[in-house]
Amino acid sequence: MIQPRPWIIEIINSLNELGGQGTLEDIYLTIQERNNIDLESYVDWKSQIRKQIYLHSSDCDIFKGVAGDETDLFYPIEGKGKGFWGIRDFEPTVRNLDITEDDMEFEEGKRKLKQHIVRERNPQVIKLAKQRFKEMHGKLFCEICSFDFFEQYGEIGGDFIEGHHTIPVSELEEGQKTKIDDIALVCSNCHKMLHRRRPWLTKEELKKLINR
Repeated sequence: MIQPRPWIIEIINSLNELGGQGTLEDIYLTIQERNNIDLESYVDWKSQIRKQIYLHSSDCDIFKGVAGDETDLFYPIEGKGKGFWGIRDFEPTVRNLDITEDDMEFEEGKRKLKQHIVRERNPQVIKLAKQRFKEMHGKLFCEICSFDFFEQYGEIGGDFIEGHHTIPVSELEEGQKTKIDDIALVCSNCHKMLHRRRPWLTKEELKKLINR
């Protein structure tokens, strides 16, 4: 039998699984998949989730605590009303970190790979790279071929681009951290082509192939 759990704990655990941040729809789906709460016993279980988030965020009007205290758990990633939330004190761990194609050259086991990424690579750095690129250029597009997902696909392509780690995780030295400048923002095609050779092609090399 499913045991009831406090909503706030389930929200935190779900956001941890999502990498520290996610949309309300992401949170709803993750809580459903975790199946730790009898959702059918609630008339509107999604409103319970929203209420708990708002009660535990100093960015919301119904917050009763003090900003920065132990009750101030969540913050809006893209501002109030966007339905995109993060955990203020999120720390990446081997359990909430995704392994991407950029990491697959690492020769040791999957667990050691995750431990290496957690220690040397900040999983949030791609999000920061996208934010900085958009602030500089006003939109996101491929740094290699200039492909713009929004121009091609409309609303569904808005704010979409892939982040490529130019330094393979296998080449990171002990204590070396991934920086925003180590991230190239590229379309899916160029991302695949960067990985077609070993060692990886650089942005400049791939540009030459396109423009030859």
